[in-house]
Amino acid sequence: MMAKETKHFRYMDVLNVLSCFAVVVLHCTTVVYVNQGDVQWFVSVALQSLFMFAVPVFFMISGANLIGYRSRYSTKVFFQKRLKRVLMTLVGFSFFIYVLSCLAPTQLGLPARSFSLSEFIQLFLTNQICDVYWFMYSILILYLIIPLLASFASNKRLLEYAIGLCIVSTAVIPFANRFAPNHNLFSVFAVPYLTGAIMYYLIGYYIVTYSPFEGRAEKMRPVFLIAAICSVVFMALMTIKTNAPHTALSGAYSDYDNFYNDYLHLPVLVYSISLFMLVRSLEPLFQSDKHSFIAVISKLSSLSFDVYAVHMMFIWALDVYVLHNIFWDAAIRPFVVFALSLLFAFVLESLKKLCRNTRIAKS
Repeated sequence: MMAKETKHFRYMDVLNVLSCFAVVVLHCTTVVYVNQGDVQWFVSVALQSLFMFAVPVFFMISGANLIGYRSRYSTKVFFQKRLKRVLMTLVGFSFFIYVLSCLAPTQLGLPARSFSLSEFIQLFLTNQICDVYWFMYSILILYLIIPLLASFASNKRLLEYAIGLCIVSTAVIPFANRFAPNHNLFSVFAVPYLTGAIMYYLIGYYIVTYSPFEGRAEKMRPVFLIAAICSVVFMALMTIKTNAPHTALSGAYSDYDNFYNDYLHLPVLVYSISLFMLVRSLEPLFQSDKHSFIAVISKLSSLSFDVYAVHMMFIWALDVYVLHNIFWDAAIRPFVVFALSLLFAFVLESLKKLCRNTRIAKS
């Protein structure tokens, strides 16, 4: 029988905040792509591996909350509520960044532009204003197919079949190809329409709806923890092993190979599911009134989408005024960027609330 979760689950807030901070760390340690091979590069590879769960867990949370929308409202209401929010955030922040790049590009670390509506539209449609917004474009597309996913997700066996095809097509086949004589050996067996982020969407919904390991979550915590740790260690070591022979300092430079830290590949999949299940198993602790910090986490969680939208602006701006070094990039910058982004998101939310209240008062 399908287990419906109707109350607010606090572990979702915890995962949301963790993932939001993880995204900031990932974008503060992009020095890995320079493939320098120095101490900062090694530290950044480790941090990239540790926080690579960010996007997968975001997708899992979204799938868990939205695929079962039919029990709450109609498809029309779903589109009105969800598409509007994401689209307004995407367009609004894209336009905001574009205007800043026209007004103060040097001061904010942005490319210099002269305002042109046609240029803005072209850049917006090709995701060239802020490239990390690819996530929002992906979310929009996933929202469009959620009614299709919802039509079979209520059938547990059919959902398990779809998840199996997704995992094989998206994570297992690329991993097998990595070690095959021909790196495209098994690609013909991948299911074209069940690859990519849809895998995490379905897995998130399955975990929350059908509650695997129900009643055994506490006993399974060590298993989840060990699986997560082993995955991170494997990701970091294999990424270092793959790239160390051809870093800039090695004298035989070639481009950074991110295969083992790719968010769609098998090691990150295992890590993300393990972390999701581990935090979910702590829900009884989060529901306890003893943990007052949960109220703070819940508030931070409500700001996460705007934090994601704005954090790159602070990264770019800080790059203009603060020189890169291992201590700043790895230990300080992520917290500074996260704090500034939260402050911006909080002020923005307060302004939105003020505008809503003003409209209500006038009506």
